[in-house]
Amino acid sequence: ASGLLKDNKECQIPEDVNEVIIDVRQAVKTIEKRSKGLITFIDNYRQLTRIPKPDFKVVQVKDLIGRVEILMKDQFENNSIKFNKAVDPEGLSITADPVLIEQVLINLCKNSVEAVNGVSHPKIKLKAGTDGRGNPVVKVIDNGKGISEAVAERIFIPFFTTKPEGSGIGLSLSRQIIRLHKGTIGVTSTPNEKTVFKLRF
Repeated sequence: ASGLLKDNKECQIPEDVNEVIIDVRQAVKTIEKRSKGLITFIDNYRQLTRIPKPDFKVVQVKDLIGRVEILMKDQFENNSIKFNKAVDPEGLSITADPVLIEQVLINLCKNSVEAVNGVSHPKIKLKAGTDGRGNPVVKVIDNGKGISEAVAERIFIPFFTTKPEGSGIGLSLSRQIIRLHKGTIGVTSTPNEKTVFKLRF
């Protein structure tokens, strides 16, 4: 075996061993980074495929929005965001899983917090009412950077993201949850003016 190594020029040990060590370290780091990325991808995929079956209850929308406000209060205050809420009629209710819908509204509010970053006088509003047919509608409205038409068409696609550190599952997860409630979720946006995410039940 030693003879084969001597005869094979490709197996000769390079003179600069330090370069080899650096190359190996970089390769190991690349493999480690890729492995972590794969694990993150798998975890995100599991979130999309393991949404629990909704535990439907009659939920007062006013109470639902109130809980979201409490959970998001620190983020709103830390980012100097003016938050408003409105429910009309005040006794508006939906048949839904409150935990899952809270998660959807929190996801949307977090997106809005990022969208208004750097905007003067940032505002976020949770507004609930009914459409022309009497169906409950909940809107998350912000005055942030907005979403282009091209991005809006793809925004609910799993793993699509415009954020450097984004997973691309928040909105697709939200859409799946709303679909489990036999509802719809959509977005309209005027860049640098207003973005509205609408949940219809």
